[in-house]
Amino acid sequence: MATYAAAKAALEPEIHEYLSDDEGEPFAFPEFREDWSNTIVVDNLPKIPIAKYDKLLGVLKRIFAQTGSLERLVMPSEAEKTLGVAFVEFASAEEAAKAIRLTDGYALDKSHVFKVCPYDQIAKLHALAETYAPPEKVPYSPSVNPCSWLGDALHRDQFAIRYNNETEIKWCERAGAPTLEYGGEREKEGGLYWCELYVKWSPQGSMLATFHNKGIATWGDSSFSKQGRFAHSGVKKLDFSPREAYMVTANEIPGDKRGVVVWDLRTKKELRSFEVASLPAPPPILPAGEDPGPVRYEAAHFKWSHDDSYIARRGKDKAGGDVVSIYEVPSMTLLGKKSLRADGVRDFHWSPTANKLAYWAPEADNTPARVTLVDVPSRKELRQKNLVNVSDCKLFWHPQGTYLCVKVVRHTKSRKTLFHSFELLRVDAELVPVESLEMKDTVHAFSWEPQGHRFGVVHGNGTRPDVSFYSMQTAKGEAVLTPVIKLEGRPCNSLHWSPMGSQVILAGTGDAFNGVLEFYDVDAKWSKTVEHYRCNAIEWDPSGRIVATAVMQPLEGAFFKYQMDNGYKLWTFQGACYHEASYENFYQLAWRPRPKSLLDPAQKKAVVKNLRKYERRFAHEDKQKDVARQREATTEKRAARREIRDLLALRAKKYAQTAAARAAMRNGIDADAEDLYIITTKTLESVVRSKEEVVN
Repeated sequence: MATYAAAKAALEPEIHEYLSDDEGEPFAFPEFREDWSNTIVVDNLPKIPIAKYDKLLGVLKRIFAQTGSLERLVMPSEAEKTLGVAFVEFASAEEAAKAIRLTDGYALDKSHVFKVCPYDQIAKLHALAETYAPPEKVPYSPSVNPCSWLGDALHRDQFAIRYNNETEIKWCERAGAPTLEYGGEREKEGGLYWCELYVKWSPQGSMLATFHNKGIATWGDSSFSKQGRFAHSGVKKLDFSPREAYMVTANEIPGDKRGVVVWDLRTKKELRSFEVASLPAPPPILPAGEDPGPVRYEAAHFKWSHDDSYIARRGKDKAGGDVVSIYEVPSMTLLGKKSLRADGVRDFHWSPTANKLAYWAPEADNTPARVTLVDVPSRKELRQKNLVNVSDCKLFWHPQGTYLCVKVVRHTKSRKTLFHSFELLRVDAELVPVESLEMKDTVHAFSWEPQGHRFGVVHGNGTRPDVSFYSMQTAKGEAVLTPVIKLEGRPCNSLHWSPMGSQVILAGTGDAFNGVLEFYDVDAKWSKTVEHYRCNAIEWDPSGRIVATAVMQPLEGAFFKYQMDNGYKLWTFQGACYHEASYENFYQLAWRPRPKSLLDPAQKKAVVKNLRKYERRFAHEDKQKDVARQREATTEKRAARREIRDLLALRAKKYAQTAAARAAMRNGIDADAEDLYIITTKTLESVVRSKEEVVN
């Protein structure tokens, strides 16, 4: 506190005559703080005459009022004209940071795109030296090679497993037990777990993400060193962008303002966070008039476009209408400043090879259900297919993006009977033609062949449904839906294609089938049936040579019924099991993906043509590996045999050294002398088999 006299003394002398002699009450000088964290600078504005100042000021206030509480907005001017810059003050530093994130890069028009930065950045620019001083050279350190594992001389694939408290990366051997590459040894030395929950490979296999209670960690290069840490408490879901430039994490906690975070994997920085959006889940399929129960809610997840340019999720606009919000990456601004209107949208999926988005919406009032294909960013509607009496739809893109399948569950007017059909869109063809395939019985599974034009359907009632294969082309290459083959009475409920196509596993998982597996070759019409009891997970390796089947339990809760069978098996594509491992608690098995091949179709065709030449070389290498493996497997036996032979030789030598002593104890008789023994030789013959032939 300060007195009136002290305050008076602090003022200029010429001001004293204007002050009263009353000292008044003690008071405190206000503390001066030079804090500009709640102020931002907006550059690249139009330079306008003062006459238009108020109009532009109103436009800017409307824009920035959407990001926070405005305190002041000032545009400096000179010579009756603004300078193209504005200073915006908010009520808090948090609102200023939000405004920078949302408006930096905002296009007022084609010629004026906002460049927004904190006011503090100006002070840093003023502090720069007038003369340039080059920075010190940083010693060169080689960058991490994310594809080092692809240079394996034996052309092996890797996979990750989670069991008990362990996380291990293993090499898959062709005909032997997998070998350990890394098992978190560095982390164990520090008393830590390498992974606390699950693991996930990036789409091209260049990095591994491990889930922890406090966030995500990424690992790469040949030694699996840490590449980055991303703090996000309670994270439950992670999706890498297809080209591995970004990722999105979510903790799925309703109402959490930072429940969803989009990250830049190069800079390890957060691009933007979102609140977890919960939308009504599809109601169960019930007969007409039956109560569906209370409305259930599910989290609306973000989905990436094929080229990392966009990320989108379902949501509601301010009026409560259904939309798909598409954000541009990395600016994280809405495409075209507004969401894509999609009334009643229930689900959507991006094309795996183009910026095309497909979504479906159920029937509402007098409007039929519909499937819509939209081009992005133009928002042009490429095709719409109306459907009636629809209970549910599922969208399946072909891995090469050439086809889109819509599995439709239809009902009669009474809703007591359900039947299925497929709407097949030829996306790359002109006008996007649609072909329909109806099935009267229940459909359990649908799956596209990854390389080719075929698909498989599991359909029928009971525990032995049928499996039908179709092709989108005829044998002559004509664009006509053609049946290929129907397999009747197969104990399966899912299909698992090899990444190379042709080979498919007809799998019966769950308690109804208990792990019956049929390896089927669609080209050769060949099959082999095996069993992995209680199998609930099936995954092919990227080469299509090996398939892993597993019995796994979730990390959450106790699932004692799996513990006797937990573990995995490795099979060849021909259905021969060559390795199996059991664990008390087994949670996950994930193959490491390979990046897309650099060979064009002509080069791949040349490889197939010269396959015999490559086959001889690889057969020789395989034989050498088999010999080395057999030699290693018999190492202990050969060592034990050598020890026995050495022991026999030692005993014979000692026995020979005591021959004179033994003869002396026997009155000069050498019991080992050959002339004391009569050796006789007898030959015994027995007829093993006889055969008589009459020769004319």
